[in-house]
Amino acid sequence: MYDEAEDFREHRSEIDAFVAILARVDIRLSRDALVLDAGGGQGMHVGFLSGLAGRVYCADVIDYSSLYGGEFLKLLAEKHRRHGVEFHLDRVAFHQTDATNLFYRDALFDAVVSINSFEHIGNPGKALDEMIRVTRPGGCIYVSTDPIWTADTGSHFFHRVREPWAHLLCGNDEFMARMRADGASESEAREYETAMNRWREKDYRAIVDAATARGSVTVLHHDGWSGVADDSHLGHPNLRLLQQRGYAESELMLRGLRWVFRRG
Repeated sequence: MYDEAEDFREHRSEIDAFVAILARVDIRLSRDALVLDAGGGQGMHVGFLSGLAGRVYCADVIDYSSLYGGEFLKLLAEKHRRHGVEFHLDRVAFHQTDATNLFYRDALFDAVVSINSFEHIGNPGKALDEMIRVTRPGGCIYVSTDPIWTADTGSHFFHRVREPWAHLLCGNDEFMARMRADGASESEAREYETAMNRWREKDYRAIVDAATARGSVTVLHHDGWSGVADDSHLGHPNLRLLQQRGYAESELMLRGLRWVFRRG
């Protein structure tokens, strides 16, 4: 069941982490900064970002701004204010565009942010290239992804199939059948098939290494974090079974990755 207060706590903590990491590398957004939230979804980070920058564009492949009879932005602002977050409507714009083919001109943004969207993008390497392209020289790019595909809940549908790492052991058809048995709609089952790119840590590291080798960006910060959604998962037989199939325990325990880049 959706818990709006918990949803806001999670998104607030993600923005707090963003601000803290930028401060650690001596970056602070100016009050007139133009920021892109790439893969921003329904704008749960935008309210926080609108209080930090001059203007924020929220880009996603879905046209969220047209929802609810065109009242989406008004309702989103009200939702933020219910939780003590001032949503600056005059500083926010929603745009429908693909992260792998952004329609913005080169070097437009002072900062580009992508929080927990890279795992949903079919070609994260192309998306990173696009984010670099639209960032001004000297500007910053912040990317985090959680949970990564190999995490215990990396399917993003753990609420349907409540068995850690089951998605790494089941084929698509089996996993989707288990989702349907739990009450998932056909569209929800198909979303599992198409909404995650299923990249592993090595895949993300490869695109970062390629970008730095080209001189497109400099890595200012990189970290990752490990753990499980529930301690009981540590004793689940799937963990040992996947290790027998060649997965390292460190990869199975990895939850998220984060980078801060400076555009060259």
